[in-house]
Amino acid sequence: MAANRQWQRRLCAWALVPALLSACSETGSPQEQDKPARLVDVARVVPANGASQTSLTGKVRAVERTVLSFEVGGEIEQLNVDVGDAIARGQVLATLDAERYRLQLEQARASASEAQAALTEKRLDYERQQQLQEQGFVSNASLDGAKAAFDTAQSRYRSAQAAVNIAARDVELTQLKAPFAGAISERLAQPAQRVAPNEPVLEALSERGGFEVYTHVPEALVGKLELGSEQQVRIPALPDAAYAARIEHVGSQPASSNNYPVVLALQTPGADLRAGMTAQVLLSSSSGMPEGVGFLVPMTALIYAEDASVFVLRLGADNRLEKVAITVLELRRDRALVSGELGDGEQVVSRGAEFVAAGDKVAVLGQGAERFN
Repeated sequence: MAANRQWQRRLCAWALVPALLSACSETGSPQEQDKPARLVDVARVVPANGASQTSLTGKVRAVERTVLSFEVGGEIEQLNVDVGDAIARGQVLATLDAERYRLQLEQARASASEAQAALTEKRLDYERQQQLQEQGFVSNASLDGAKAAFDTAQSRYRSAQAAVNIAARDVELTQLKAPFAGAISERLAQPAQRVAPNEPVLEALSERGGFEVYTHVPEALVGKLELGSEQQVRIPALPDAAYAARIEHVGSQPASSNNYPVVLALQTPGADLRAGMTAQVLLSSSSGMPEGVGFLVPMTALIYAEDASVFVLRLGADNRLEKVAITVLELRRDRALVSGELGDGEQVVSRGAEFVAAGDKVAVLGQGAERFN
């Protein structure tokens, strides 16, 4: 009897196993129920309208600007201006110690005087030889010799006079003068410093030529910019200032990291605008896509599969993620133009996509109680 009761208890225990397994599969394990949803950031899908506007950072600079240097070398004796100083055309901005150049000028003048005296002597001798030859007392050969000596003396005098002019010019070049009215933007040397010829000393700006904005654009955008097209520039330091600008130059070689230089001329610069101010350049370019074709999504929303296909994770009902295959039509500065089964206003994961997958239930950043993964 005892053996039969024990066998009956074992049969009952085995009969309960399927029921327990079924209950676990329906309700999930306690660990799965307590596991919090992954926190992600989402962005709305925006339909493309055939044009795009990209915001870039640039720098205001004067159209007419130059780096000033001495054409002769020496020690800087005086530096009369500093950064920000206004300058007038022809104003002496800096001077070199000119003592050596003045001595060279005196030496050149002395050599010129000797050459002039020698020229006078040879001229008188040639004139005497001419008179004697007319009287038959001097041969033609003697006259020719006197003429050659006179010509040589003339050449030496002209050379000595040229040396005087060069030495006088060198003395004058020890003064660095302003080529136009404007302002000093940078001082690149100091008093008592020795500088070589053409070594930068000062940088000057002129406001008479207006202002331009210098910026860089990524390679994906540079081919869509048109020379002469009208753009918009804002100056953060002047909150109410917005300027019309025209693209004057698009670089053919990248400056760095595949970013190409672009120069825009400001059409009507205001009185408060200054060279060196930071500019926000709002570039509008045609994407080549007709209106209503494609969508704009953040670049960070793109997920690349092992087979080189691209997809995004769309936020579906009950915050569950759906995989949507897309085709990338164009990469812009921070967004991508794509086509696929997306709709205006739908949300895709823009940050945190590497930690989730299709079918996962997620929590959206900024919704619900604040927490951290």
